[in-house]
This record gives sequence, structure tokens and C-alpha cells, in this order.
Amino acid sequence: MKKLVSSVLSVAFVLISHAQNVLTIGDEDISLNEFKSIFYKNNQDLELSKDYLDEYMNLFVNFKLKVIEAKALGLDTVSSFINELDGYRKQLAKPYLKNNEFDAEMLNEAYERMKKDINASHILIALDEKASEVDEKEAYDKLLELRKLILSGNISFEEAAEYNSDDKSAVSNKGNLGYFTAFMMVYDFETAAYQTGLGEISMPIRTKYGYHILKVNDKRDAVGKVKVAHIMFKVVKGANENQISQAKDKINEVLKLLNSGDEFADVAERYSEDRSTAVKGGVLPPFGVGKMVPKFENVAFSLKDIGDLSVPFRTEYGWHVIVLLEKYPISEFEEIEVELRRKVERDSRGELSQKALFEQLHETYKVRNKPAQYNKFRKTSALKVAKGTFKILVKNNATLFTIDEKLVQVNDFAKYILENQKTGSNIDDMYTDFVNNELLLYEESLLEKKYPEYKALLNEYREGILLFDMTNSKVWRKAVEDTLGLKAFFEENKSNYSWQERVDATIYSCIDLFTAKKVKREIYKKHRGKITDEEILEKINKDAVLSLQIESKKFEGGDNQYIDDLEWKSGIAQDIVLKDGSYVLVDIHEVLPSAIKAMDETRGKVISDYQNALEKEWLSSLKLKYPITINTEVLYSLIR
Repeated sequence: MKKLVSSVLSVAFVLISHAQNVLTIGDEDISLNEFKSIFYKNNQDLELSKDYLDEYMNLFVNFKLKVIEAKALGLDTVSSFINELDGYRKQLAKPYLKNNEFDAEMLNEAYERMKKDINASHILIALDEKASEVDEKEAYDKLLELRKLILSGNISFEEAAEYNSDDKSAVSNKGNLGYFTAFMMVYDFETAAYQTGLGEISMPIRTKYGYHILKVNDKRDAVGKVKVAHIMFKVVKGANENQISQAKDKINEVLKLLNSGDEFADVAERYSEDRSTAVKGGVLPPFGVGKMVPKFENVAFSLKDIGDLSVPFRTEYGWHVIVLLEKYPISEFEEIEVELRRKVERDSRGELSQKALFEQLHETYKVRNKPAQYNKFRKTSALKVAKGTFKILVKNNATLFTIDEKLVQVNDFAKYILENQKTGSNIDDMYTDFVNNELLLYEESLLEKKYPEYKALLNEYREGILLFDMTNSKVWRKAVEDTLGLKAFFEENKSNYSWQERVDATIYSCIDLFTAKKVKREIYKKHRGKITDEEILEKINKDAVLSLQIESKKFEGGDNQYIDDLEWKSGIAQDIVLKDGSYVLVDIHEVLPSAIKAMDETRGKVISDYQNALEKEWLSSLKLKYPITINTEVLYSLIR
């Protein structure tokens, strides 16, 4: 019973703590939940203590003080702040402005299709996306007739493609597209290919290029990617039989060398006429289906084991022999999910995803159109929109439609047209797009209410921008621009900027003892004013540029190991022999006593210290301006 009571009290305490504020600064209360959302981002696995919480709270108070002051000064109303935050808002909103169920189906469908490679042929009747209904029907009927002729055996698919397809490559490939997989064709064509049975011919399908019929020649398990190296002897376009035969003889001689044990990379480097890969041992980047000419691809994917060598074969580029270096099967879904999402967004699937989102929004919110207002506006504007000459002559504040309780005016649509019209625009299509756009904006305006994590993240960005702008104004930029204040700060704190005892020295790093002896003789000449370090360097490195390296500067203790190991006194110090047989000579010119640095010698450090001083002074004034109350009982509840 006691245990039960204790548990109930513990739960009650936690619930009360969550409802309470952990901090009050001026008139602003910060709840425990708000504090926790920030605190646990960087402290998830840490064992908490009162000291650690106190230290973190101190930093959090300083952060909040600056943000509250920025708001008090109206920095969150400045146009530059609003524009910057709006940019972040749009980026943060993207994951929430999706039809997640539809996108998940698209991802899964794409991944399942990636497991299969398809070989298909097609016949294209090219058609503009804005073709008339007459042209659409004519193209459709032409393909339908061709399909009937092929199915009846009056003509082969290959002949029909060669003489009727608007795809110019059909003259040479008879319409065969080779092997492909997901994302390699436009989505509608890809879908038809995966849904058409082996050996079957599809009904006409529409893509942005026109109408197609396609025949599926083969379906196989995906071969993934391969990495190969090749040796090639070129055969130029239009080569005669003698030239072709010479290239073939060369590749056969190369094959003999490889079979006798010569390394593929060495042979490729010596003989391959593909010089861009020869220098790399003939190695090509990994590739999948549809990335190489069909013959090369077929041979590469036919090799079974790593190290397998092909027989010589010819492509349109010449004669080749290849060796298999690596095989890469299709990755697991979790490994490529992020990459798949990017592909879906860039692919024509992205348009379908957007369409699915709009359908979802139409189901979620009530859109009530005002047909009378639209027809009235359309009557006077449709022709001008089509010509791309529409202008706003009179403001029209009449309601065009509503989204729940939000009113959208005719004038809002007019502004949208003005920003997006071009010659050939259709006012009805633009109206549909405008309604969808307004639905998207409405959904975006509700994200902070619907998703607490989005609200918290956006607030982090909001406060981060304010913190940067405020600190830049009060501390960072001020420390750089306030030259009088910086100088006064330096004068008051001179003792903090002093040199330790130093030596003015030159270090000569020599490649060997012979070079070191020559350099030492030159150093003595330098002491007599007969030669400079630049001249010594040029003289010694005349035959070998790395024989000598020279470094000359003022060194403090800890700056250089060689300097630290020596007794600091003027003159040529003892030679230092390194483990690799090289020699170091150190010429100490002068031992410099400790001294106060000049402002120019330590400007960066002074600016940094001045910034810290300005920040401390600023925080002190803010703590006087805004009373601070920390509820330690609520804060320490995080330990429990």
C-alpha cells in the first residue's frame, strides 16, 4: 500500500512540475516543457546533478535575456529578420506539407521496381503537352491501328518502330530501349513497362513526349551495379575492314598478355587507346543498367566472379576486353531511403505527390467557391490572361472563395495572375492552381498549432536569428568598429598582453650532413654581410629544391622544438641531427627580454577580450532591467 501511495505521489509531483514554470524573466514565463525541449537536445544520456543544472540554467538565462531584449527593441519586426525567418520557415515546413501515406506508397513501389530490370521496345508518336483534342485522338488512333497490325502478324514490332516511330533512334535500334529500371524513364512509361506482361504489347499511353505503345522483351532480377576495367582499341565511325581487323588483332594480342599473367592495370596503362581510363589501369566508375552501350553492358553483367575476364568484343567505339572488379547488389531499403526520397521529389513522381497532397487538403478543409464572382471576373479577364496582358485596373475585394473561415478575395487571384501569367495561359487552370496554392498556405499557417515539434523548432530558429542580430550589434560588430573603446580597453589591460622571453632566430633544415656543412659556411658569410638567406636558399637548392628550408622569426618557448632544446644565446647553435639523417642548424640572432606587446601585435586577442567584456557589461545591465526568478524545485525535478 505504501509503495502504491508513493508511486501516485511521484506521478502527481511530475505532473504538477510539468505544468509549472521553471523560469520567469521580466514578464515572460518559460515552462518546464519548453526548457526540456532545448535541454534534452544535447543532454539525453547525461547523469544530471544540481551543479550541472545550475550551470546550464545560467547559460539559458543569458540566452533568454538577449532574446527578450531583442524583442523589446522590435528586432523581430524588421524586414530583414522577417525575410530570413520566412526562408527558414519554408524549409522547415517541407516535411509537414506532404501526403505521407501516398509518398510511402511511392517509395515502396519504386524500391520494389528497382528489384527488376526490364528490356522494352517502343513506338512513339510525338505530341506537344498542349496538343488539341483532335491531334490527341489522331495520335492515339494511329498507335491503336499499328498495335492491331502487329498483333495480327501483318508487321513486326521492329518494322513498325523503324518506319513509324518519331523516336529517331528507332532507325538503328528498331525501337529497343535496352534494359532499364525505376527512375530511368518518365513515370507513366515506367509504370506501363512494369505492368505489361512479358512479350505483350501495351495499349497507347500518354507521356509528356506524346503517345507510346511498348513491348516488353524481357524481365529479370536486377543486376545492380558493377565496376570493371577495360582495354580498348578504337574503331572510328566509317572505318574500313582493314582498320577493324587491325584493332581486333591488337585486342587479341593484349588478351594473350593477360592470359600469360600480365597485370590488367599495367597492360591497360601501356596499350589502351582510351587514355582517360588507361592512366587509372582502365578502371571505369561503377555503373548500372542503361548507363553504357548495350553490348558493353551485356558483357559486363555476364561476368560472374571477381577477376573474370571477357573475350574480346566490339561496340560502336571499338574493340574491348574487360575484367570484373566489383559487384554491387541492390541495397536494403533502409540504406537508400533518403536517396529514394530525393529521387521521388525530382522525378515526375513529385508532381503526383503534390497532386495527392492537394487532394488530401481538399478533403481536410472546406472550400466554398463563389461561382457568380468567378464567372464575372472570368468574363472580363480570360482573353487578357490568354494573351499574357492582364492588368489590375480596379481593386475587387469581393470574396472569391473561402477555406474554412478564411476569406480569399478576387483581388488575391488577380495578383496571382499578374505574377504568373504568360502567353497561352488558361484562366481556369490558373484558378485551380491558385486554390491549391491558397490551401497550401492555409495548411502552412496552421503547422505551429498542429505540430508542437515544428513550433519548437521554428521558435529555435526565431530566437537564434534574434540572438545573432542582437549580439552582433551589442558585442561583435561594436568591438571591431568602436576603435576608441578598443584602444581604451587595451590601455587599461596592457599587462595582459606581454611577450615572454623570446629569441630572434633562423632555422636551417638541411637534407643531409653534406648540405649542412655547405650551409654553415654560407651562414658565416651572411654574418659578414656577403650573402642573404634568399641567396643561400637559391644557391643550395639549385640542383634539388628540397635540400634546404629556412624559417626565420621571433620564437617563444613552446613555439619550436629545436629552439626549446637549445641554450638561448647569440650565435650559431649546435647542430641537431634528426632520426632520418637530416640536419638542423639554428642561428640565434638575439635574445629578447619579456615586454608589453604593441596593439597591432595582439589586435585579435584584444578584440576577443573586449567582446567578452562588452558581453559581461551588457548581461549585467539586462539582469538589472529584467527580474529573474528560477524555480529550482521544478528545475531539480529533472534529476528525479
